Amino acid sequence: MAEKKSIPTEKNPVGAAVLSAIFPGVGFFYIGNVVKGIAYVAVFASLIVLQVEARGTEHVAFALMLAGFYIYQIFDSYNEAKKTNTREIPAPNGEVKMTLFGSIVIVIIGVFFQLAELDIIRYRDITKFWPLILIAVGAKFIYSYSVGNKKEETGNNYPIETGNGGQHE
Repeated sequence: MAEKKSIPTEKNPVGAAVLSAIFPGVGFFYIGNVVKGIAYVAVFASLIVLQVEARGTEHVAFALMLAGFYIYQIFDSYNEAKKTNTREIPAPNGEVKMTLFGSIVIVIIGVFFQLAELDIIRYRDITKFWPLILIAVGAKFIYSYSVGNKKEETGNNYPIETGNGGQHE
């Protein structure tokens, strides 16, 4: 029996953006980046919950965050579809890769919502922690920048091999 080779199809960036405009994160499912799509849906849902539970001036902050994220994810899906088509981002092959940073963020969000469901804290208390998101993202950018500079200083982007198969003497 002859094997069928799958021909990679190009993704329409405008289509990805329109899908993300209809429902945030769906453009990434279209591109094939399921993990990012799920993460964006989760972030959008979390921002809606925080907006509903907000009191006083918190409504303004969460409304701005919700609007900003909504617009950002539309542009991000458009740009990722373009990069996928030009092979700047490899086309997904079914392999799911999750960064340590993304995993930690998901666990922290899950812990907060579980504590709220167990009535240990209230959703209103969670809204007081939103600046931690900015701190975490900023720390991630600083870390990525410092790692990128170290790679540039060594002149390569590959780990240094010791010649003994990675075994320490």
